[in-house]
Amino acid sequence: MDKPVADILANMDLYAEDQREHLLDALAVAREESPVLRTEADDGYYVVTRYEDVRTVCAHPEIFSSVQPGLRGVPVRLIPLDVDPPDHRLFREFLNRYFSRSFLLRYEEEIRRIAREAIAAFIDTGEVEFVHGFSVPFSAGSLARIVFATDNADLVSRGVAAVHRAALESTPDSFQAVAVLAVEAMAEVENSPAGREDVLAALTTATVDGRPLSTEERLGIVTTLLLGGLDTTRGMIVNIGYHLATRDDVEPILRAPNWWRGELDEFLRFEPTVSFMARTVTRDTELAGTPLKVGDRIAVHFYAANRDPQRFDRPDELVFGRATNPHLAFGSGIHHCLGRGFARIQLAIAFEELLARATNFHLKPGADIPRRAGVSLNSPAELHLTFDRRGSHR
Repeated sequence: MDKPVADILANMDLYAEDQREHLLDALAVAREESPVLRTEADDGYYVVTRYEDVRTVCAHPEIFSSVQPGLRGVPVRLIPLDVDPPDHRLFREFLNRYFSRSFLLRYEEEIRRIAREAIAAFIDTGEVEFVHGFSVPFSAGSLARIVFATDNADLVSRGVAAVHRAALESTPDSFQAVAVLAVEAMAEVENSPAGREDVLAALTTATVDGRPLSTEERLGIVTTLLLGGLDTTRGMIVNIGYHLATRDDVEPILRAPNWWRGELDEFLRFEPTVSFMARTVTRDTELAGTPLKVGDRIAVHFYAANRDPQRFDRPDELVFGRATNPHLAFGSGIHHCLGRGFARIQLAIAFEELLARATNFHLKPGADIPRRAGVSLNSPAELHLTFDRRGSHR
């Protein structure tokens, strides 16, 4: 075993930058030798690495509570992410309508316009810093216009920065900064004209179990939408962009009709943008032979589960054409990602519009590709690409 891997296994820290480079190798060893690995980082927790064990945890919220889903603690509500049964169902029933594919597709042309505006800013130059030049303005713009229904560019810009910091640090201060923006967003909704039809406007009149939502619940939902809608889609667009620039087979795949119904799942399996989430043990139990006690914290590691060779052939390769792909990039169980449909729509439109204008993507020679540890493991923080422009846009 390599020394860096052995050192990580001795005390794994999922946020440590000096462990990032060898973390996946360490998780692979843990899957074989210690699938529920104990670490003393952040006051101690267990890392669940096997696919079936992750599924087990997600399927039993009565044993593994989501009330505190941030590994380092979250000082604000994250509804419905931090709600256990039976109340969880009440919030999901209200929210599901606004994230159904049929509801979101009414905004298709608006999402396409946002993509075209982002592309127009760089298409004549033949190069782009893909993170901040395309992924951030597109994903943030889509969330702002469709979910938040705002033209407040300053609020959106501050939201992007705050959410990215929370994804990297997951500290109480970083989550509190997102919550402050949620207060501002909610105030904007409450002061807007009547007639808005979006999830934020609905919060002002929605009821759960026959009562109006409390202020804390409203802000908890807004905070969750900020966290879930900004950094995750941004990261996936960037990850796919990297493969577009480094593999000849990716551009034809992205140009195929309905690629988002099949091959997108392989991108999601290979590099889920939410690497892990936390659970709290509510009663003494055992998982994969490891005894767990009430109050123990565990990190459900979706990234590691998606690389489990017991579930996926050639797990450490990006393999297109898999017959089935039951990845866990969107989680599992009752907390299966609320925004998964919105993410698929955004990703399909992002690359359809991009490839209508550009082709032949490559990494810019000599440019660094900085990556980070944390929840968004390994997603590039910067990605400088070159490309050839295609003919005039339709």
